[in-house]
Amino acid sequence: MLAEILKKQNREDRLYGAVCAAPAVVLEHHGLLDGKKATCHPLFMEKLSDGDQAGMSVVHDGNCVTSRGAGTSIQFALEMLGILLGEEKKQEVAKGMVVG
Repeated sequence: MLAEILKKQNREDRLYGAVCAAPAVVLEHHGLLDGKKATCHPLFMEKLSDGDQAGMSVVHDGNCVTSRGAGTSIQFALEMLGILLGEEKKQEVAKGMVVG
């Protein structure tokens, strides 16, 4: 069920993403990273077909956002916020959270 929702998001060029192991074990497994750069938890990087972004905390490629783990989840959320509501809102929220 989840994979079908994500596939629909991708087909419709709508935003989707995953954190920790999920980019490798869910998105990669279901073809949702085809042609996209991504990152994931370091223990799962070998499962990604393209590991060029291995050291990145958050990777935004097209309509997909991926992040390495719980420690990068705030960066992940702020990236999604920036995509959805713009850079100004992202910076406003980050400032209020004392991030960056």
